Amino acid sequence: MALVALLLVTAVWGWTFVPVKEAVAEVGPFWFLALRFSLASLCALPLLRRGDPPWREALLLGVFLFGGYFFQTWGLRYTTAQKSGLITGLSVVLVPVVAHFLGERISFRIGLGVVLAGLGVAFLALGGEGRLGGSLFGDMLTVVCSFSFAVYIALLARYAKATPLGPLLPLQLLVVAGLSFVGAWAAGEVRWPLSGRVWQALAITGVLASAVAYYVLAWAERRTSATKAAVVLAMEPVFAALFGWVLLGERLSLGQIFGAVFVLSGILAVSTVDLGKRGPHNR
Repeated sequence: MALVALLLVTAVWGWTFVPVKEAVAEVGPFWFLALRFSLASLCALPLLRRGDPPWREALLLGVFLFGGYFFQTWGLRYTTAQKSGLITGLSVVLVPVVAHFLGERISFRIGLGVVLAGLGVAFLALGGEGRLGGSLFGDMLTVVCSFSFAVYIALLARYAKATPLGPLLPLQLLVVAGLSFVGAWAAGEVRWPLSGRVWQALAITGVLASAVAYYVLAWAERRTSATKAAVVLAMEPVFAALFGWVLLGERLSLGQIFGAVFVLSGILAVSTVDLGKRGPHNR
């Protein structure tokens, strides 16, 4: 059930690539992120119950989640979108490394799933064209982005098992919103008014793709490992390519199709681990 929930979250994130792509053509990426996560924080505030808020955990999660978005955006100024997609997708491979240092054991079959998903992401990013371009500086920034996302996924799997999800979600979203506002102000991106297209994208990404999706992500990671979650999340570029083809008329290359097959094979490899472990007392 946890892997199915992760797959649904990944489908939502892949779908939101279309409205986000249209929105950031009108407003700066940091300003969009600031508004997106502010709306998400407001939606998640009812989950903030009385008691001791997990500030330390939320701060760490928020910083690494923001770091992924920040370094990805900065890197895109100096490298190509294809290279950014490839390097960001390598977080699938980095998550097991981070998770191992946090005490998670990686079986052979899960490791195989990671390798297959990593190959799939490479095919999806390359798209079969083979020419990437970009600068080394932009690539290094995107490597930091990939590492930041990997740490976030690994930490979330750990904290979700030991921390109440209710207060954890709004607090980490508030951290991302606050840091995004600082970035938007520093980059001179703060602007009003916003078009209807931008408001529509904010409603979709703020409510569905952030408030709801990150809660489901935490719920699912409470019930599975960080490495398995990373493999399923590798489906995001598959869904992005699919929705781009359906909604924007973008062409699907043979390389992207091969990539989708590899990612699906990786998901199958890690999901059969759960099936193999399911005994008479597990359901």
